Amino acid sequence: MSDSQPNVSLLVLGARGSIPVSGAEFLTFGGSTTCLAIVEGGRVRGFIDAGTGLLSFRARGLELAKSVPIFLTHYHWDHIQGVSMLGEVWQGACLFTVYGFGDPEPKLIDAIRPPWFPVALDEAPEPMEFETMIGSVGAGSVTVTHFDVQHPQGAIGYRLDGPNRSLAIVTDHESAPDCDDVVAAAIDGVDVLIHDSQYLPAEAEKYVGWGHSTWENAVAMANRVGAKELILTSHEPSRTDAQVEEMVAAASESFPNVSAAGPGMEIRL
Repeated sequence: MSDSQPNVSLLVLGARGSIPVSGAEFLTFGGSTTCLAIVEGGRVRGFIDAGTGLLSFRARGLELAKSVPIFLTHYHWDHIQGVSMLGEVWQGACLFTVYGFGDPEPKLIDAIRPPWFPVALDEAPEPMEFETMIGSVGAGSVTVTHFDVQHPQGAIGYRLDGPNRSLAIVTDHESAPDCDDVVAAAIDGVDVLIHDSQYLPAEAEKYVGWGHSTWENAVAMANRVGAKELILTSHEPSRTDAQVEEMVAAASESFPNVSAAGPGMEIRL
């Protein structure tokens, strides 16, 4: 990266699947649900998903840009819950634009309101804007595009093309031939692949239709698209740090440059 190019990265704020967890056995890979921040010049230029990890950006010394897009993969609670407790929403301190498949507005408005939450989202001082994800959207120096993945009630993944490297986020995706063809076409040639691996290969048969993959599926996709680095994510709620490390070790036998997502992990773009 030359001095004239911006310092851009994707910062993991949460990588836990389904529900937040806590305890000494979850310190390395974290207990907060999925959220990743596009960071440039010390400011958040965009979020991918808005799980409970969203709330930790301030603790990492980051500020929000004046306008911040939030790219949602889907509308299940573990991917939107962070919005409800984000102070800047209720203070009107920032303009947030939520992108997602279909129409994201009724999904969030219906979820964040009484009696499920004390305050209605559509009464925030600075109303959110909502957009259907179509084509490409800029987040600072990063270009964001989307593609379909396989998950109950629908979901999408995202490709991020930065000044120096490209990255794909394929979380909450159940690997299957037809859908994998769509994913592979969209992310071919990416440098870094962040891929769902919520279940172990031995567990997969019990969870057909639940919308998640295994580390074997992740490795297969990384090899297929020519990724240089693979990061496993959407960790099963009961999966301890030691068990995640065992999963990484197993995956490394087929794809050496593999790791697991955890809070504070930074991927340069």
